[in-house]
This record gives sequence, structure tokens and C-alpha cells, in this order.
Amino acid sequence: MGLGLFETAAAKALASSGVFLFMTVLLIAAAKRISTCIALFSVQSLIITAQIIAVSRMHHSTEGFLIAGLVLVVKVIAIPYVLYRIVEELEAPHEVSSSTSSSQSVFIAAGLILLSFFAVRPYVGVLGGDQAMLAAAVALVLTGGFLMVSRKKALMQVVGLLVLDNGIFLAALTTTFGMPLVIEIGIVFDLLMGVFLMGLFVFRIRDTFDHLDVSKLRRLRG
Repeated sequence: MGLGLFETAAAKALASSGVFLFMTVLLIAAAKRISTCIALFSVQSLIITAQIIAVSRMHHSTEGFLIAGLVLVVKVIAIPYVLYRIVEELEAPHEVSSSTSSSQSVFIAAGLILLSFFAVRPYVGVLGGDQAMLAAAVALVLTGGFLMVSRKKALMQVVGLLVLDNGIFLAALTTTFGMPLVIEIGIVFDLLMGVFLMGLFVFRIRDTFDHLDVSKLRRLRG
């Protein structure tokens, strides 16, 4: 009886957690400092970790709990810590430099969320899963792409890539109830290497051009 109540509560929490993911999308779009965006990515990853635990409990998956622990260590703690250290080491302004204003970015992010709901509606019955969760996954992918395109600082493009990765991960969790542990470990390892290499590129850009505004690199075209 107790287990049944716990699983019911987990299902309800899983269904409502999409709202918190939408909030992180809007807050990242409105944020004016890189450190704030990193903190919101960590919160976003923590919400996804809780979703993995809920799904694992519902499906009695031991691998799911291991994946949740892996995501907690890597995406909630390790990657944000590395990004914070990079921000502290860089002698550059920490403000988010964007081709759109904060209000415009929030408006675009809200539009992407609305578009996500319309995009997943025809596939909810086929793929299964909660509509809000599927919409949240698509919204994270679209928002990550938007951040990579609209933000001028190299570090913000790294954050955009991480948000996009969270969307892909959430889509796999929602539609297939997660991927095998070996595949998850491989993906997380690739992500860590990607963040490490992009961190090196960030320092290289700063040392060479004395700024992190990648839009100014267009002047190098012949």
C-alpha cells in the first residue's frame, strides 16, 4: 500500500516538474550574468535528476538510480563547478552579451515553449509519456539552440550546448524511459570532454583577442 502511494506521488511529481523546467528556460533567457545562467543550468539538471529517480522508482529500475547519481555528480556539481572556475579565472566582464534584449529573449523563449506544445501534440499518443514533459524536452533543445545563436560570449554558448543536451536527455527519458547505463556513461564522458575542450578554446580566445565576444571573430574572414 505504501509503495503504491509512493509511486502515485512520484507520477504526480513527474507530471508537474515540467513547469519548473519551463521556469528555468524563461529565467535563463532573462538572466544578465553568466554565473546566474550556470546556476540555473545546475537547478535544471537537478530537476531532471529528480525525474530520473521518479521514473526509476515507477519502473523498478536499478540502472535508473545509477544514472541519476551520475547526472547529479556530473551535471549538477562537476560541470557547474568547472564553469564557475572558468568565469573566476577569466579577466573579462561577466555580463551576458546578447544580440537580443532580456525582454526580447524571454518573449522568444515563451514562444518556443508554446511551439513545443504544438509540436509534440500529434506524437503524444504514439510515443507515450506526458505531454508537458515532451514539450519541456523540445523547449530545452530549442532554447539551447537559441542561446548558442543569440549569445555572443563563448561561455554562454557552452551553457546553450548544455541546455540542449538536457533536452535530448529528457526526451530519451520521457519516450523510452532512459537509455542503457553504458550509453549514458559514454554520453556523459563525451559531454565532459566537450566542456573541457570548449573551456580551453574560451581561454585561447581570451588570450588571443582580449575578449570573449565570438561575434567579433567574423572580422577574421578573408
